[in-house]
This record gives sequence, structure tokens and C-alpha cells, in this order.
Amino acid sequence: MKKLAFKLIFLGILCVAFACGVSMGIDPYNVFHWSNVRDNGVEPNKNYVKTQYVLHHADQYDTFIFGNSRVGSIDAAKISDTCYNMYYSEGLPAEHYENLKAFVKAGVEVKTVYLGIDDVTCFVDPAIHEDQLIRRPFKAEEAPIWFWLDYLDPSVALQSLETIASYTGEEPGFQERLYSTGNYYLDTSLTAESLELEEWPNYFEWYGEGALEDIRELKAFCDDQGIELIVFANPEYERRYSEAVERGYLEFLTQLAEVTDYYCFCGYNDVTSDMDNFHDISHYRQQVGDLMIQVMKGETDGGRLAELQAQGFGRYVTAD
Repeated sequence: MKKLAFKLIFLGILCVAFACGVSMGIDPYNVFHWSNVRDNGVEPNKNYVKTQYVLHHADQYDTFIFGNSRVGSIDAAKISDTCYNMYYSEGLPAEHYENLKAFVKAGVEVKTVYLGIDDVTCFVDPAIHEDQLIRRPFKAEEAPIWFWLDYLDPSVALQSLETIASYTGEEPGFQERLYSTGNYYLDTSLTAESLELEEWPNYFEWYGEGALEDIRELKAFCDDQGIELIVFANPEYERRYSEAVERGYLEFLTQLAEVTDYYCFCGYNDVTSDMDNFHDISHYRQQVGDLMIQVMKGETDGGRLAELQAQGFGRYVTAD
């Protein structure tokens, strides 16, 4: 009986090891391949991938852009050669705070943090990301096994095989761009037809007060660590902005000014009313990101940028 028991235990261990090996080999979200990310048709858990990359290259960067996928169009290299864009899908201040604490604890000498906020910030509760493998946040204080557990489920890997097998759209320079500055660039265009298909996300619910508290904590940490915090509100196409305002976004922005000063790029102006400036209803193009960098760096051209600023694009908002 003892021999049988040992054989069954050994067989069970082999089965678990095989299942884990399959999951780690397929690894659709690239959490086990963070140092060699594959463009496989499934969006990586960029929060985890990028956090791990920075933690293992602690002396390479001192400036970080935090935010959701919209800030992916801000070219980190145009801010400085030590700037890294930590954008990922629906990135939220509570998660950025955890990542920033992990960086500082690991010895990253953080000098400046750019924090991009928008309607996602105040309408998405970070709690929902715990159950989303594409967005599950990395928590440095927890044992890694608790983060990895669901990614080791072979059913998760097997369900992705069809997507991976049929994917033929590998992006040139995908890995290099991800690791060098953290940026990405979409290649879609906002059109009248695509605009008609856009709907307000049905899972967006008010989280404004929670988001303000998350930003307050992040700011207090930056102040304590001597880190310069630059907050900015992302531009989005005017219809999406109007929908957010109807749901209380302006109240959030008003209260945000009591927490921190910030640059406001949202609203109604020649940028947000022009479809050519957007990939879709909420993601702006790189040329808009370039203008935002100029404003936040205090640069002006006396021409188009000055005209946009006169319309309120990049207005610096304080409690007053």
C-alpha cells in the first residue's frame, strides 16, 4: 500500500508538473516570458512585464509615465533618454502607486513621475482587475506564486491556442519598443462609421472618490520621496468627453484640483474635435502626445500650439 501511495503521489506530481509546463510554455499573457516577450496575438499583462523589466534594470530609468493605454502615444524618448512609459490597458493610480513603491524599494532612483488620468480613472474600480489576467496588478509584497497561480491553469493556456495559432500580425520592433521606452503605436483611424459603433462601456461605474484618495496617497508618497509628480488629464474625442461629463467627470476634475495641480488636455478644442487626431474615440495619436510633451516642458512655438493653449489645451489647473 505504501508503494502504491508513493507511486500515486509521484504520478500526481508528474501530472501537475506537466500541466504547469504546458501553461508556462504557451504562456499567452507572457508573465513567464517577461524578459523575452512574444508578440503572439494575445495582449501581454503589460503591468507585470514592464514592472519586472524595470525592477531588473533599476539603474536604467529615473522618469516614468504612468497611465492607461491612452498614454501609450506619449513618446517617452522625447521626454528624456531615461524615461519609461509604464502604460497598460486600464492602468489605474492605485496600481501605479504599488508599482512606484516597488521601484523605490528595489533601489530605482525615481526623479519624476508623469501621471495620466481620464474618465477611466474615475469610472473603473481597481478591484475588477484582480480577476482579469490581462490586467492583474503586480504586488511586490506578495509571494509570486499567488500572482502566478491562475496563469498556471492549463485551461487558460489551451483556450488561447486558437488565437495564437491564427495570429499573423506580428509588429516589427514590438519587443524592442516595449523594452526601450515602453511605448506602442496604434494604426487605426477614427471615422464617422467607427464612431457610430462606439458605446459607453457598460462596466464603467463611479469610482471618483476612491480614485481621488488613490492619487492623494501616490502624491504623498512622491512628496515624501522627493519625487516630482506631474499630473495631466488626457484628451479624448469630444463625444466621449461629453459622455463622461454627463456622468460626473467634471466633478472629479474639480475635486482633483484640491488634491494636486494638473495639466488639463481634455475639453473642447481643435485637437479634441478633429477625428484625424485619434485612433478611436478615446486614444489620441502620437502627434497629440508630442504637443502634450511640449506643453508640460514649458515649450511654445508661438503658432499652432499657442493657439491650442489659448483654447484651453494644456491649461494648468490649480485649486484656485
